Amino acid sequence: MKRTDWSMVGIGEFWKLADELQERTVAHANELFTYAETASREDLLSLLIQYRFFTTYYIADLALLTARCQPGPLRSFLANVLDDELGRGDPGMAHPRLYDDFLCSMGAVREGLDDQALGDNIELLGVAREQLLDPNTSIAFAIGLRGMGGECVCQIYLSRFYEHIIRNPYLIENKDKIDWRFWKLHVGEHDIEHRETTRSLIHDDIVAQGACMVAELGAGYSESMTSWSRFWDNIFSSVKAGASRRVTAGSALDVTRIQAVPGRAGQIRQFHLAIPVRDMRASRRFYSEVLGAKEGRSTRNFTDFNFYGHHLVLHAAPDEHLFETFTSQFHSETVKVPHFGMNFDWDTWGQLAERIKGQNFEFFDPPHIRMAGMPGEHATMFVIDPSGNALEFKAFRNHDEVFSKVFDPRTTDVFGLHELTARASQPISVG
Repeated sequence: MKRTDWSMVGIGEFWKLADELQERTVAHANELFTYAETASREDLLSLLIQYRFFTTYYIADLALLTARCQPGPLRSFLANVLDDELGRGDPGMAHPRLYDDFLCSMGAVREGLDDQALGDNIELLGVAREQLLDPNTSIAFAIGLRGMGGECVCQIYLSRFYEHIIRNPYLIENKDKIDWRFWKLHVGEHDIEHRETTRSLIHDDIVAQGACMVAELGAGYSESMTSWSRFWDNIFSSVKAGASRRVTAGSALDVTRIQAVPGRAGQIRQFHLAIPVRDMRASRRFYSEVLGAKEGRSTRNFTDFNFYGHHLVLHAAPDEHLFETFTSQFHSETVKVPHFGMNFDWDTWGQLAERIKGQNFEFFDPPHIRMAGMPGEHATMFVIDPSGNALEFKAFRNHDEVFSKVFDPRTTDVFGLHELTARASQPISVG
């Protein structure tokens, strides 16, 4: 998305450029929302479930924003919005509760909703939260981020999203069974009036103070628009990927009904490993940015990775459930156990070593050659992930020797072992 230099924007043109940025962002989302019109109930529910995590984060963010505002009309208005979001004293009318009631009327199970968040989106929401908590973040930036970008734009997104979901055949057929209370509060003329009041107060309290405040407000707003686009891209990418993988099954799996994929018989040999991690965000960055693994499905509690063709899953766990480790001797070296990793070809191993160095990540055991001159000679290196899990990466000089024994007959023609054993069998001359 094109970035606006808000330091060059005058007060008179601020709202015009803000509206243009909003229109581009919402138009992008509108293309995605079209998918909701024909999505299956399962996919539609998946889309709707992901939006709930904005609603739950937003209330705490709004409270933080209100607390940071100076006493005045804007702060009082935001406090009133917060009271409304919380149900004005009635927990059953709190907006997150109403939204969950809507989801459950479509068949969602309330107890499992918290576990379905996309990790990427939780990270986006977490970054915004950290910015609100940071004392170095100006109040103008914070209002742009969560006042304009949250309170104002959220309503626009909801209206557009609603226009598409109500065309979905499932919701049309079951409209009398659906709990629509959340949407009645967020879609309509009253919502437009509410948004205009918010913008008017922001103008009077922030924009009117001058160019410096306009620049900060615009920067926060741009940050919010970028996050909104990524938020919805993540949701639709995840749902569409899930739809392409979905296999319909009953409560009990009937293996006789599953047909083999043509041409794949005997070809799938993929290792799967699940490990515990302390800090999901740091771990996701380590495996994607330092090691170059491709992230797959993720929620707040787990993240899938395509680990060089194998299936690695990180699970968030408290410290007491992490691995207990020990050291073991292996060919005159000390290795950390348990550990896991990959056997690469020589070039790929070297490229990963350079990648890790380029990320300035420290090796636990730096790249070196092990078992030099012997069958099974290989290059190796160890790293420790942010949660203390040990990983080893290897490249065998001759990959056929991964499982070979030092004097295995299958390796007699490698590295002169045939000549070595022949000499060893000759009588030793004495004197």
